[in-house]
Amino acid sequence: MSQTTSRAAALTLMLVSAVALVVSACGVGSGGTGSPQSASAQGTVNGFGSVIVDGVRYDDSMVATTREDEPGAQTRTQSVLGDTVEVAYESANVASRVLVDPALIGSVTSASGSSGFVVLGQQVLVNNDAARGPITQFSGGYTGAGSVTVGNAVEVHGVIVRQTTGFYIQATRVGRLAALPAYLKATGLVSLPSAGSLNLGVLRVDISTGRVLPQNSLPTTGAVVSLLAPASSLVAGNAPRLTAAQVRVKRTGSDGEQVATGGIVTGLDSTGKRFVLGGVNVAYGAATVTPTNASLANGSYVRVSGQVVADGSVQAASVTVRDGVGQPEAELRGNIKGYVAASRTFTVRGTAVNAASAVLEGCPASGLAEGLSVEVEGRLGPTAVIATKVQCGAETADATVERTGPASAVDIGALSFVVTPTGGASVSVRWTATTYFAHVTPSTLAGRRVHVSGKLSAGVLTAQTIEGE
Repeated sequence: MSQTTSRAAALTLMLVSAVALVVSACGVGSGGTGSPQSASAQGTVNGFGSVIVDGVRYDDSMVATTREDEPGAQTRTQSVLGDTVEVAYESANVASRVLVDPALIGSVTSASGSSGFVVLGQQVLVNNDAARGPITQFSGGYTGAGSVTVGNAVEVHGVIVRQTTGFYIQATRVGRLAALPAYLKATGLVSLPSAGSLNLGVLRVDISTGRVLPQNSLPTTGAVVSLLAPASSLVAGNAPRLTAAQVRVKRTGSDGEQVATGGIVTGLDSTGKRFVLGGVNVAYGAATVTPTNASLANGSYVRVSGQVVADGSVQAASVTVRDGVGQPEAELRGNIKGYVAASRTFTVRGTAVNAASAVLEGCPASGLAEGLSVEVEGRLGPTAVIATKVQCGAETADATVERTGPASAVDIGALSFVVTPTGGASVSVRWTATTYFAHVTPSTLAGRRVHVSGKLSAGVLTAQTIEGE
C-alpha cells in the first residue's frame, strides 16, 4: 500500500512528533507536572468510527496513525480489524498517538493446518473461539489458517500467552505480505539473557551491536521485548539466529500512569487476587470485575484498567472479561460502501460486513443501500464481521462519515478538493498534516476516484484518510 503524503504534511508531522517528544520529556503522563494528565492503552482493534480497542472508543480523528518498520522511523499507516495497537490519550479518550504494533514479521517455517504455524522460531496459535479472545482475522488473500503455507511472508498481530515454560503468541490478525521487508520483527519473553545476546523461545538474538530502548534498559529474564533485525542477518534453522538493530524493552507504563491493557490471563491466583497478562503482573483485589456474572479463569481474554506501581505491575481498578457474550465482538460506525443486495454484504470503514442474518433497526422500508449511515454490531468471522444488528440513522456531528467519487477542484495550496459521490451531493474536502493518503497523492488527486473518511462539519469534510481506488 502506498504510504505517501505531501511534503508539507510530512514536515508538519515531523514537527508535531518533535514537540510530542519534548512534552514527553517534561513529564506529562508520567507523574510529572505537565497538564493535562495522559494515559495509555494497549490492546486489539475491534472496531471503527473512532478506533475501538478492546471495546473502548478513542477519538483518533486528529492524529496520524503510525508504525515502526525500521529502527527509529515512523511510517504512516491505517489500523485494521485485529491489529494490536498502543494508544496514548488525554481526557475524554481523545487520542494523542496511535501506534500499530505487530508482533512478528517474517517467513513461515512450519504450519500445522487449522491450529497455527511458526515464524522466526515463535509458535503462533490461531483462535476460533470468542470465549478465549478476539477471533483471528486473516488478510492478504488468506481465508483462514489452512491457507497459511511454509515460505509465506507474513505479518502477525497477537498477544503473548505465558506458559510454565516459554510462551506462544495467540494471533489476532495474520496478513500475507507480497515479500519480506528490509527488517524482520520478533516479540516475546526474554530467556537466557547475557551481555550481548538473548533468546526469544528458540530464536537466539545477537544484541551486541543493536540499540536497546529505552536507553540504559537491560533485557532481563521474563521481560517482553520487541526487536527489529535486518532480514539479511537471519540464519535459518531449527534454532534460528538474528542480529538485532534495535531492541525495545516493552513496558505497560511509567510509575503512577493510568493504563489499560488487554491479554490472556495466566498464572491466576484467586486467593491472592493476582494474575499475569503476557509480561505484566496484575493485582485485582480492589478491582470491579465485569460483566457482573463473569468469572476469571486462566485462558480468559480480559481488558484491565488501572495504575502502574513502582515495581512495574498494575493495580487494577477494573477487569472486563471479553468473551463475546457480554459485549459485541466487533463494532463499526460509518457509511455503507459496495453494497450487494443479493447477499446483503458491504464494507464500513474498509471492513467487510455480512448482514445476511442481521436485525435492521431504523432503516428505510426498502432496506439497506449504498451510502446509508449505519452502526454495525456483530461477531468476528475470519475475514468479515458477521453482523447481528445494523442500525441506520442520520450522520451525527461527531460521526466519522465516508464519501466515494471523483475528485475535482483540487487546490494543493489550500489543502482542499471536492468529491462528488454517485447520486449524491458534492462535498468540500480538506486534508491536514495528519491525513493518511493511500494509492494517491495530493498532486495526483485531480480526476481520481477516491474514498474519503473523516469528520463532516459545516459542510466541510476534514479527511482522516483519502484512498485512491
